[in-house]
Amino acid sequence: MIFIISLFVLIAAFSNADNLTNENITILADSVAKCPVTGDEITTNLLIFRYIDKDVKFCNEACIMAFKKNPSKFSNELKCMPCNDDDANPKIHSTHNGVKYYFCGEGCKRKFEKDPDTYLDKFLK
Repeated sequence: MIFIISLFVLIAAFSNADNLTNENITILADSVAKCPVTGDEITTNLLIFRYIDKDVKFCNEACIMAFKKNPSKFSNELKCMPCNDDDANPKIHSTHNGVKYYFCGEGCKRKFEKDPDTYLDKFLK
């Protein structure tokens, strides 16, 4: 029985994998979560997008795209990566590879913009 369920999860993951273009997205089957964009309970396959240092669960790719454009609309916790604090200001932001990031001040924003991959490599593990 466990083998059959594992096989089903694997098939489900591969059937949706072709539509995913971001390496930070994971597919999980038979999980229960609440999508931050729609507010709907997710009881079938869900998608996980790694945003800074947290895994955020979504019901579909459109919700992930909406989140990437404006994470502050869907989350109360905004981390400033350069100073590693949860004190980021939604008015101070920068977009990198289609994802918006927030900062506590202009100094941290400039540090991030100078070398965003250094910060992303640190937090997206």
